[in-house]
Amino acid sequence: MPAQRRLSSGHLAPDPNAVASNRRTGSCAHRTGCPRWIARAARTSLLLVLALLASHRATPSPDQPATTVFSVLPAALRCRHRVGARPGDLALQNARVTAIVSRENGWLVDFWTNQAQPSTAPQPEGTPNVDGLWLLHPVLDLGRGPFHVVADTVAAHAGTVRTETTLAAGAGRLRLVTTYRLDADLPRLFVESVLSHAAGGRIAHAKLGDRIKWGNVDYWVEGRGRQPFEFHGRGRWVGRHGAGGDLLLQALLPDSMRIDYRARLWGSAPEIHTSYAGASIAADHTLTVRRVLTYETLPQVPLPSAPTGTLVLALTDEGGHPLPAKLSFRGQQGTADPDFGNDGGLDGAGRFAWSGTGEFSRTLPPGRYLALATAGPERAAAEITFEIEAGQVVRRRARLPRVVTTPGWIAADLHLHQVPSVDAGIGLAARIVSIAAEGIELAAATDHFTVTDLAPTVAALRKSGQLAGTVQTIGGTEVSPVGHRFGHFNVFPLQPDDWIDYEDTTPERLFSEVRKVAPGAILQVNHPRWSEVGYWHRYRLDPRTGRVPARFRKQYRDDFDAVEILNGWDATSEPKFRQVLHDWLHLLGQGHRYTATGNSDSHKLFFVDPGLPRNLIRYGDAASDADDRAADPAQVIAAVRAGHVVVTTGPMIDASIEGTGPGGTVRAKRGRVALDIRVRAAPWIDVSELEVLVGRKGHRVRWLPIPPSTEVLRFEETFDLRVQGKTFLVVLVRGRKPLPNVYAPNARPLAFTNPIWIE
Repeated sequence: MPAQRRLSSGHLAPDPNAVASNRRTGSCAHRTGCPRWIARAARTSLLLVLALLASHRATPSPDQPATTVFSVLPAALRCRHRVGARPGDLALQNARVTAIVSRENGWLVDFWTNQAQPSTAPQPEGTPNVDGLWLLHPVLDLGRGPFHVVADTVAAHAGTVRTETTLAAGAGRLRLVTTYRLDADLPRLFVESVLSHAAGGRIAHAKLGDRIKWGNVDYWVEGRGRQPFEFHGRGRWVGRHGAGGDLLLQALLPDSMRIDYRARLWGSAPEIHTSYAGASIAADHTLTVRRVLTYETLPQVPLPSAPTGTLVLALTDEGGHPLPAKLSFRGQQGTADPDFGNDGGLDGAGRFAWSGTGEFSRTLPPGRYLALATAGPERAAAEITFEIEAGQVVRRRARLPRVVTTPGWIAADLHLHQVPSVDAGIGLAARIVSIAAEGIELAAATDHFTVTDLAPTVAALRKSGQLAGTVQTIGGTEVSPVGHRFGHFNVFPLQPDDWIDYEDTTPERLFSEVRKVAPGAILQVNHPRWSEVGYWHRYRLDPRTGRVPARFRKQYRDDFDAVEILNGWDATSEPKFRQVLHDWLHLLGQGHRYTATGNSDSHKLFFVDPGLPRNLIRYGDAASDADDRAADPAQVIAAVRAGHVVVTTGPMIDASIEGTGPGGTVRAKRGRVALDIRVRAAPWIDVSELEVLVGRKGHRVRWLPIPPSTEVLRFEETFDLRVQGKTFLVVLVRGRKPLPNVYAPNARPLAFTNPIWIE
C-alpha cells in the first residue's frame, strides 16, 4: 500500500485505493436481501434518518429549481451496484442524476443516472443500476508532490454541497473550499475548488488537481482517441464508455488540463491524475479551478468504414448438440491479427469471440485467417483456416468432442469478478457465457464487498436459448480489508445476505467473523505473495523456513482452509508460481493441511482468461461427465476442504497410492510406496515434463521428460519410491509450448496435485 501522507494540518490522507474500495452494495436484481448493516441501520435509526432527510433537504434556489440536497437513506443504496455512499452522506439530485459526497472526507464517491441507461461498453450490458463513478476528489501540490485533501467540514449550502479544509503550508496557511453543484436539468455535476490564503506568509507554489477512477474500461482523451492503459499529456476532457452511458470529466478553463495515468497491471484500469492551474498564494489572492463531470456522448471523430466479410460458424459436441465455445483468431500469410478492442463484447474482444451455443457470426477485414475453436481443455480443438473477401459470407461447421473424460471431477474457477466489483468491467451474462465457453462447470462469484448470485443469470440465459447446457454457481466474496490492509481472502459459499466486515479489521477479527457468519465456508488466502494485498507478503513469511517473524506472530492467524497457489495474473511467471508453491510446501511440512487452489481472478472477458487456471475437484462418483454439472455443492465444498483437488491450465493428472489420491493418507510399507501416475491432455495441449516432489523442501525425487505427442494419454507409470517418516508428495507436470487460445502470450500448460499424505 502506498504510504499515507500526513498533512501539515494534522489530517491523515488515506490511500485513495483503500478508500475507493470501501463499497457496500445491495443489488435488488442480484441479492435476495440487504447487507446486515443496512437492515440494522434501517431498524434502529429510521426516525433519525428521516429527521436528517428533512433537515438537510435544501430550499431550491431560483437558478436551481429542480435540484435537492439531502442525507442519504439506507434504502437508497440497496438497488445499486458499486455504491460507495453510507447513510448520512450528502446527496445532490435532479431529475437525471444523483451525486453523493462523503461526509467523512468530502470526496465524491457516487454519480449515477436515476433511470437505468444502456451501457455504452458491450461487456457490462444487461446489468442495470451500476454506479458510474469510483471516486473523484481534489489533490493539492505545494511543490513536494500532490497529496489527497481531506475535508474538515462537509455541509449542504444553498442547493450545493460545500467542503472546506484549512491546512498549514510552509510559511502560511491555506483554505480550500470545494463546491459540488448539479445542473438544474442536465446530467452534469459542476465542481469548483477555490484555494485562498488564510494566514501567515506567501505560499510560493500551489497547484490543484483531481484523482478519478470510474470502472475497469478504456479511457479516451480529447484529440487522442482511445488511450487504454497509459497517457501523459494535455486535453480538455478525459472520458470513458461504460455502465450508465458515457462519462466525461471536462476542464472549464481557458487552457486544457494535464492528464496522467498508467495501469499497474495490463488490463486493469488506472487511476487518472489531473492537474489544472497553479500560482503563488498571498493575502487576498485566490486560485479557482472549475470542471464538470457529465454523462454525455464522448466526442469522437468517426472512423472511415472499411470493407468486411463475415464468418458464420457452428460448433457442436460429439453428439451434434450446441456447445458453448470460444474462437481465437490469428491472421495468416501477411494478414494482421484482428483486434476487436479491449472493451468489446462476446462477439469480439481482443482477438477472441465467445458463444453460449456455439453459433458465431463475426465480421473481419478481408484476408486469410486461422480460427482456433476450443471449449475447454477436456475437449479437442478445431483449426479452421479460411480466406474472406469484402462482402463475402464464409460458412463453416466443426465438432469439439470430449477427449479427456473426468466423471466424478468438477472443473471449477473459485475466484471470479464481475460488475458488482468496482474494479471489474464484465456483466453477469457475459461472465456466464465466457466461463461456459472455457468448459468451467462450477463458478464461484467472489466480488469485492458483496455477494453476487449468478444462478438467476444462468436460468435466464438458458430460458432465452443463449446458453446450451448449464453452469453450477456458488456465491462468495473476496474480503479486501481497508484501513488496515493485510491481504485478500475468498470466502465461499455464502448466502446473498451474509456480511463480513472488512473495515479496520485484523486477521483475528476477520477469521473469527467468517467462522461465525458462515461456519461451513472455505476461507482461502488469495495471491499471498502480491505486494500490498498479499497475506504472506504483509506478514513477511520467510521463504526459507515458512515461518512468520516473531514480531508478527500475534497478528498473524494460520487457521485458514485453502491457499491460491496459482493466480491467473501470474500464469506466465514460473518463478512467482514456484515461490508460492514452496511456501505452501513448507507450511504442509509444519503439519498444516491447506488445500492448494488455482483460479483466474478474471475481471474482464480477456487479459486474464476465466478458467486459467482451474481446479479439478474430485467430489465423488458419477456415471458420466454430464452428471458433474449436477454435483451436490456440499460435496464439492467438502472435497475442496479435504484437498481432493488438482490445479491445472490444461493437463490432467491422475495420481494415487494404492487407490488413494490427492488429499488422502496412506501408510508406507517398509519405507516404500508405489505411486501410480497417469497424465492426459487434449491433442492441442503440450506436455513435456513430469516432477515428483516430496516433503516440505520439495525434494525432486523424480524428473522425467515426456515425449511430444498428440495422443490423449501422455504418460502412465508406477514409481517405487523410498520415503522416510511422515511426509507427503506432490506431482507436477509442465508443457513448453504456450497455450494457443489465451491472451497471455507465454502462459504454458501446467498442472499439480494436492499432496498425498504418507504415514
